[in-house]
Amino acid sequence: MAPDEPTPEIIGTAIELLWDFLEGKCEDKEFDRFQKSFYDSAEKVVFRDARGLEDDQESEAFYQAHFSQWKSKSYNNFCVWFASVLKDVANKRGYNLSWLPVEYLLFNDIENMIDSFETVYQDDQVDPGEDPLAGFLRREREIYNTPTFARVIALLQQDMRTALSDTSLAELRAKYREEYLFSPEESAKISHFGRGR
Repeated sequence: MAPDEPTPEIIGTAIELLWDFLEGKCEDKEFDRFQKSFYDSAEKVVFRDARGLEDDQESEAFYQAHFSQWKSKSYNNFCVWFASVLKDVANKRGYNLSWLPVEYLLFNDIENMIDSFETVYQDDQVDPGEDPLAGFLRREREIYNTPTFARVIALLQQDMRTALSDTSLAELRAKYREEYLFSPEESAKISHFGRGR
């Protein structure tokens, strides 16, 4: 994600364990324990919230082993979102994850990416006499018409088609090791969480 910053080793370990779990190579109990410790550690690193570590000795030991020397700011955003994904998978046993409307993704995830790459209408550009809803709708239209939005939606559509195909998890695991939506340089631009942007 960041060309000048090595990926923290624990992220690679977590990704591989998630694939192992989805392929049935990792027991529920092992995955549950890992995801809880990962989640508690991510909360401490990103939000300075140590309650999970204080309440669980195994999470504290995990944090000391894998996160206590965390210096990365570029990976904070990914870390906390990935911790949430691991938690959702553990809670639902990897199935029945809820579908989100595109508007939710637009204003909670994609919008932040687009602002890193392209100039779109901002709330602070509203004229005093302009209807705030008109400004909101204008920003929404501009985001929908950006190349970044088109790239993200195309990848989501491709992934949904793949999910409905008969592609094995082993094939998907190999494929997604080499496939990225954003280059490392672009990823560095959107990985600003915790940088005081």
